[in-house]
Amino acid sequence: MLPLRMPHVVCSLEAPCRRPFDVRGLLEFFAARALPGVEVVDTERLLYCRTIDLARLSPDAPESGPRLGVLRVDFGGSRLSAEVHATAGGGLESCREEEVELRVRRLFDLDANPDAIRSGLSDYPELVSGGQRSAGVRIPGAWCRFETAVRAVLGQQISVAGARTLAGRLVAAAGREPPSGLIEPGLERTFPRPEQVASLDLRTIGLPGSRARALGDLASEVATGALRLNGDPREVRRQLLDIKGIGPWTVEYIAMRALGDRDAFPASDLGLRKAIDRAVPPSAAELGAMAEAWRPLRAYAAILLWRRGGGG
Repeated sequence: MLPLRMPHVVCSLEAPCRRPFDVRGLLEFFAARALPGVEVVDTERLLYCRTIDLARLSPDAPESGPRLGVLRVDFGGSRLSAEVHATAGGGLESCREEEVELRVRRLFDLDANPDAIRSGLSDYPELVSGGQRSAGVRIPGAWCRFETAVRAVLGQQISVAGARTLAGRLVAAAGREPPSGLIEPGLERTFPRPEQVASLDLRTIGLPGSRARALGDLASEVATGALRLNGDPREVRRQLLDIKGIGPWTVEYIAMRALGDRDAFPASDLGLRKAIDRAVPPSAAELGAMAEAWRPLRAYAAILLWRRGGGG
């Protein structure tokens, strides 16, 4: 029997990756946004690792406080291989194993139909990126919907690097430290729970007052159950827009990456507009009108445009 503090695999799964699949492009998106202390992305070895809280995986499973672990995903073969490592307890309950698989599929958009994406978007020259068309594009999804929503609010009107810095400060201030057996460079903290974010003075991580209030309100709504990010997407959108300080760009970004809306499109995004014309970017209304032709795959079009423009 393994010692309780010895890291061991508590869950493993394999999943086929429908081809074409631009794994490197997907991991490059994650790498540019890798959350300090929480995520490590190796675009050369095609590896993705992150800290996770196993106790939060399923509402159907008993919860007795945090149970921290590490998720490791390897795209090196023809199939995705994922393992969850922990230092205490045996394997996961079946409901939590199912939730791991669901989240991995969402995180890497494994249920996408590459043929439909290619046929739906390949005729639009404005979506060309580096000589490549839409073959294999995927939407970078969310392991934790709340985490992605928080990072969207942090990223309002600032650069990707700036949002990453703020998110790293949040993790340092409120994240938990995994057991010593799991800690390695880049994997030193977990993302804080909603109640932890709600109780923090968010101005201490460098947020202006209005954005701190918006993020605090978001965290409070999720912590109390008033906002369920796994609920009906239309209702989630409405509730998000009701939070003062959260606007259409943030809602569309959350819908794209956390809610699984493959037609979400943040038309006001400056990076998207500059990808169309860097010298004279179209207005949000003009880009929105242009994007009507890309329905119902506008989220994939957004990823292609961000890739073309070098942002996102």
